[in-house]
Amino acid sequence: MPQEQIRWPGHCYRTPCPLSEKYFLAAYSFDSLIGEPSWNPPNMFGIYLVDGFGNKELLYRDLNIASLWPTPLRPRPTPPVLPSLLDSTDRREGTFFLQNVYASRPPLPGDVIRRLRILQVLPKSTPHINAPSVGIPNASPGKQVLGTVPVEPDGSAYFRAPAGIPLAFQALDEHGQAVQIMRSIAYLQPGERASCVGCHEPRNVAPPQGPTVQALRKPPAAIEPGPDGSKPLSYPLLVQPVLDKHCVACHSEREPNGGVILTGAPQGQYTVSYNALAPRVRYSAWGVPGDFRRANCEPATLPDFFGARGSPLMKLLFDNQEHLGLSDAEIERLSTWMDANALFYGTFDPADQARQQRGERIEGPKIE
Repeated sequence: MPQEQIRWPGHCYRTPCPLSEKYFLAAYSFDSLIGEPSWNPPNMFGIYLVDGFGNKELLYRDLNIASLWPTPLRPRPTPPVLPSLLDSTDRREGTFFLQNVYASRPPLPGDVIRRLRILQVLPKSTPHINAPSVGIPNASPGKQVLGTVPVEPDGSAYFRAPAGIPLAFQALDEHGQAVQIMRSIAYLQPGERASCVGCHEPRNVAPPQGPTVQALRKPPAAIEPGPDGSKPLSYPLLVQPVLDKHCVACHSEREPNGGVILTGAPQGQYTVSYNALAPRVRYSAWGVPGDFRRANCEPATLPDFFGARGSPLMKLLFDNQEHLGLSDAEIERLSTWMDANALFYGTFDPADQARQQRGERIEGPKIE
């Protein structure tokens, strides 16, 4: 089937509707399509009969408006009524089924994916970008970590998740670091059963047929909560305890090794250690110029670019792991923070942000 839209210099096809293997209807413009501004003709698209040999014949063109989405009208059998995808339940949750995380575009590297991290994207409760900000990434949405679910050896996952809130997923390696980060969102309705082929799989493929995948041989997994300080997200609770235990002795105001201070003292909008470490994390931000690979992460994110695996800070920590003596749980804390876009706050509420900056706990947004 032709693509949704094809452009060539000087003309453009749109919204094809197949009639057979060789013939289809399409909206076609013989004028160039330049972002559809006002200087293009208002009726630039007409309906054409197009064949696989390069021929096209005008069927209809309106004098005043463009004609799109050609659809033939003819008698046809009544389509079958599809069964509802909703289960009868009073609980505000549904299920997700991922057939194969390795069915990915762009392809994932050779790492074994062990878990999926589930994040809730927070609603913006205040007007204007960065008023207030939740971290140094420009115009970043707020996030909190609901937890993780297992990925089976065949790449499948099947799990329960709360309904009615925006969710995003991250594919994690054996160290709990995100190999691939989802930057769009997904929703569930209560009782809904949603599924996907893979991790940003190509849109023109259907689910492959084969034996029952491993995740469906057991009940859907529950989300295992993330480390303390990840829900609601709080840099002082998630990251600072690791720094206090392993780093502050050599990176305090009294002993600033390398000129780097990693204390939790408030500094500006954040803290001293956050202002020192966050710029060393590869985070996503709106309108950041001068980074070719970042620009090429739109709209499909490149694996190993954002988050812990793409950050100089995590490389520095692994290079000095023998000296630092970080535990697996502490590595997961730092990875969770970096993969959650290196944010500081888990709220847009100014009063709650002031409490979080002081290291206090807040209730955070409700799941419902």
